[in-house]
Amino acid sequence: MKFLTFKLVLFASVLLFTGCGTYTDEGAQINRVNDGGAQIQNIHQEQRFNSYNETYRMRADKEVNEQVEMLKEVQSATVITTHRKAYAAVVLENGDTDGFPEDVRMKISEQIKSTDDTISEVYVSTNPDFVVRMTDYSEQLESGRPITGLAEKFNATIVNVFPKAQ
Repeated sequence: MKFLTFKLVLFASVLLFTGCGTYTDEGAQINRVNDGGAQIQNIHQEQRFNSYNETYRMRADKEVNEQVEMLKEVQSATVITTHRKAYAAVVLENGDTDGFPEDVRMKISEQIKSTDDTISEVYVSTNPDFVVRMTDYSEQLESGRPITGLAEKFNATIVNVFPKAQ
């Protein structure tokens, strides 16, 4: 009798765990990670974060990067968009990291907004540490894997570089 009960419990638990598989819809890979309130969902390299009761869709778009890099003053650019905001880390052709002319900042902003019409605010920096971090974040987003803690790290970086961006 005990052996029959053991078999029934084992069979029921196997059925229970097989029903909890991964669901994919039309080839979209969906991964969910819950890390301290942050939910990360990866669908075609767009990361969704539910952090501090607001939803951010972080996206690294190579087309936007290329459009900014077409400006003669810009050597390289990394742009990450979140909802209606864009954050651009740029390296200028002249290598200047301190003196950043307002007209160049406006050209970059206009180029980003013309490429993605959902963007209403653009934040641009030539800070070398910001450039390195944004490049790293962009590579993580493009990897297609859920990244634990990325939203918190990204938010902390934005608050440090652009304190008025909240």
